[in-house]
Amino acid sequence: MRLDRLTASHVRRAVRTYMECAWPPGEPSRPRFDVAQLDESETLTEILTFFDQPKAGQGPACARYTLRLGNYRYPFMKFVVQEYLIHEEYFFSVDTHDELKITPDMPDYEGWLELRRFNRQLKLAIERDWNAAELPTNEDLRGLMEGLARLEREEEKRARILVVDDEREVAHGLAAILGARGYDVEVAFDGLEVLARLEREPRVDLVMLDYSMPECDGEEVMRRVRADPRFEHLPILLATASSIDLTVMQRATGLLRKPYPREVLLAMIQQMLAAKVGAGSDLGGAPDGGTGQG
Repeated sequence: MRLDRLTASHVRRAVRTYMECAWPPGEPSRPRFDVAQLDESETLTEILTFFDQPKAGQGPACARYTLRLGNYRYPFMKFVVQEYLIHEEYFFSVDTHDELKITPDMPDYEGWLELRRFNRQLKLAIERDWNAAELPTNEDLRGLMEGLARLEREEEKRARILVVDDEREVAHGLAAILGARGYDVEVAFDGLEVLARLEREPRVDLVMLDYSMPECDGEEVMRRVRADPRFEHLPILLATASSIDLTVMQRATGLLRKPYPREVLLAMIQQMLAAKVGAGSDLGGAPDGGTGQG
């Protein structure tokens, strides 16, 4: 939704829907934030003062406002109002904010996995209800990106790009934008799926990888991919809204902070593919057909 059309009423409706799903009646725990405070705000500017504000950074960036509302089982889930890929188009989303590094040797490991699954299903339920209420969601983002793709279509570039994101509408929208630029694009929706895809068909020039995914996250995907000599130099563009450590960053070829403008995305992909060709690899070739990117 265009920023000049987004109102405080839209935000309040979205928050009410969130709370109905995340804090059902009868649960003993209650949210730390009193959403009644939002009723006093008449304008979008006023209501966004309750949110964590976008962080200042270098270069072009998209605005992202977050409000920690939690749910009855997990207090850190966030309601997000963000500009993503398209300038001044804003969408609502849920950030589960549960990317803790957990390993099988940790106490209650299975419990943590179950909580992540619960958070994921709750996120999807909230966003479905928003969409049914005609509030701006990633489904609208996908539609806008597919519309732009029809206007911006360019000649074929041959490069094969694998887009991996558990947000299905985002993945399809990215595929539309990249496909319009002439790239041959496939999509995958979780880490295990992309690993199976690479094992089945290793011919790919670049992987655009979301960091935060259920079951098998971006960090684990990169660890397994880099352990395979065929993919030692495969360009991986990691997209994340989370803080990640240096070890993870070293496995990626490039890093995008979510949310990002599509112009930045396209420029980074072009740069990474140019470096791949400059290092002696042909686009569209098998991974062992050249030296790859160093």
